[in-house]
Amino acid sequence: MYQKTRLKLAGLFTGITWLLLVSLSVGFQAISEKDSRENSFLSFTGEMNTLLSNLESQQTITYEWITKVRAGDKYIIALYDNGEPLSYTVDILTAEELRLAEELAGNNKEWIEEITDSSAYGLTHKEFAYKALQQEYYVSISNVHRSSGNLCTLILFSTKELETRFFRQRMLLMGMNMIALLLLFFFSYFYTGRLMRPIKKSYEQQASFIAAASHELRTPLSVILSCNSALQYAEPFEQEPFFRTIESEGNRMSHLISDMLTLARSDSHNWSFCMKKHELDTILLNLYEAYKPIATGKGIDLFLQLEDKIFPVCNCDEERITQVMEILLSNAISYGREKGIIILKLIHRRREFCLQVIDNGIGISPSAKDHIFERFYREDASRSGKEHFGLGLSIAQEIITAHHGKISVSDTPGGGTTFTIILPQ
Repeated sequence: MYQKTRLKLAGLFTGITWLLLVSLSVGFQAISEKDSRENSFLSFTGEMNTLLSNLESQQTITYEWITKVRAGDKYIIALYDNGEPLSYTVDILTAEELRLAEELAGNNKEWIEEITDSSAYGLTHKEFAYKALQQEYYVSISNVHRSSGNLCTLILFSTKELETRFFRQRMLLMGMNMIALLLLFFFSYFYTGRLMRPIKKSYEQQASFIAAASHELRTPLSVILSCNSALQYAEPFEQEPFFRTIESEGNRMSHLISDMLTLARSDSHNWSFCMKKHELDTILLNLYEAYKPIATGKGIDLFLQLEDKIFPVCNCDEERITQVMEILLSNAISYGREKGIIILKLIHRRREFCLQVIDNGIGISPSAKDHIFERFYREDASRSGKEHFGLGLSIAQEIITAHHGKISVSDTPGGGTTFTIILPQ
């Protein structure tokens, strides 16, 4: 599914971008061709003005002059003296060129008659574009009024070279657009993958979360169902252990569901916080008094270390910070050594607070430190058989992140684990 979505997004981005690129390039090519045609026609008109002025000054039209004007077959020239073609027109022009000249003259009689019947003495002419046999020509029709009569001239200039250049430009543009299409697709595919990486990671985490949650819920549920089945055949005096087990596993399921709902609210950014000014040293003192008997019952000494000064207040949610410290203290007590120690510590430096839970317990392996805040993660060597689901540290991290703080884990010198929380003032 991820791969199909990635391909679809890459194709969509490529298609839209490529269509915009093609539209811009085609528009630019059309404007460029239009300007080139206009400039080419203007250039033709300018050349005709010069050439026809030279023709007007000629007393005698020679083959040499006509050949020079043709400029290596650049122009097709047909000359008519009082409506009759000069011998040059018949002898030099090919049958196709002669037919083209006659066709052009026949299709533009009104223009020829207009410039021929003009009473002005001297030169009159018109230039225009003409298309014949899928070939476009620039045409100049001129008439030189002389005392001996009218000298009518048809001059045609083929735009084939110009159209060939346009065709090459179009093919080059098409090739560049196809290359751009391939580059855009690879670019889109690569960056779509990068953009979808967080989505993929979130999806994988969600799938892993659901799988792990299902597994964790299945265990106590199976125990409850087994006890319920056993109760049907147990004598009344034998039922009490089964009831205790059902209650214990029910509480275990309730705790797990509560943790899952907490993380779900965090994921949906629907987590409510009551941010007020609180004294962190008071929070730690209350935690110390609450957990001191629990630690003592486990054979662990719990200490509280506070700097000998008045601490400023911290803008935080007291209930949530207490929840984080309870998670850390509960883990430290659960995985601590008998006759070990746990230290609760608070330091204030440069407008930030540093809270630490330090123990000399079994510690956490280096490989596990990279995953310790992942949901449902439990290190086999240290957590097997314990009443923890692997969600506590994930919840702690979410709470501290929501407070714009940081939580980290490190080794305690001499053995054990130190959790450090940094909170802004």
